[in-house]
Amino acid sequence: MKFLIISDFFLEDLPFGGGAEYNDQILFELLKNAGYDVQRVKSHNVGLDSLSKIDNDTKIIISNFINLSEESKSYIQRRFSYIIYEHDHKYLRRRIPSLFFNLKAPESEIVNYSFYKNANSVFAQSDFHKKIIDLNLNTDNVISLSGNLWSERDLQEIESNLTNDKKRLCSILHSPLVNKGTNKAIEFCENKNIEYELIADKNYYNFLKKISANEKLIFLPTIPETFSRISVEAKMMGCKVITNGYVGAKYESWFGSEPKKIIEEMYNAKDRIVKQTMRVFE
Repeated sequence: MKFLIISDFFLEDLPFGGGAEYNDQILFELLKNAGYDVQRVKSHNVGLDSLSKIDNDTKIIISNFINLSEESKSYIQRRFSYIIYEHDHKYLRRRIPSLFFNLKAPESEIVNYSFYKNANSVFAQSDFHKKIIDLNLNTDNVISLSGNLWSERDLQEIESNLTNDKKRLCSILHSPLVNKGTNKAIEFCENKNIEYELIADKNYYNFLKKISANEKLIFLPTIPETFSRISVEAKMMGCKVITNGYVGAKYESWFGSEPKKIIEEMYNAKDRIVKQTMRVFE
């Protein structure tokens, strides 16, 4: 089986990385290690000429696709079997479900409807994420993966940071992105006289270590998070997580489990997600 992964960016393109790009990188590696022929291409490089040269039996996994042309989307729908690995509400014009009452957008805000509807499957990150897609698209091809992907080394590093020896401080993600709610978390702490530390680091493992050193993580996103890797990473490292109703992982049955149980769940997610991908294309 041949695979082509299409995305706007890959992990190496972003200085700080991103949850979607980390997840996609692990999926790429898992499929490669399983012996499949896997190629990657950036969405802005996908045109009718390049698509016409791809074998008809190639299975396409589409991640972020803001830079994918309408012509290319139509061609993919007509010719290929494909999955949309959905990360950030690209079925909405402004990609912000929280702008609308009960997270349901008016019909005028729905975009890419046929692209989602004609996919073999749409992979949602969590049950919360799936519910939002179902509410807005009402298709029958959305599957909740109830998890994200981390490498073996990532999970080992996370487990090595699992300790009870923590400072009585709250970690706050230091992000320039308004939707990550840094200012809201700071305001929350200051209103309640809670000591906090702003956390950022270009090195992923250093970042994890900084988060794990503190007793709690406060994460108050301003728009629905399809999953929230940082919340799950904090839980896996034994931190308490204070968040709001916009964190997808929060609603998963395993989120309140002991750290080692959540780590085990994410180990299992790797095998489960690859098998789910195979089933969709059978």
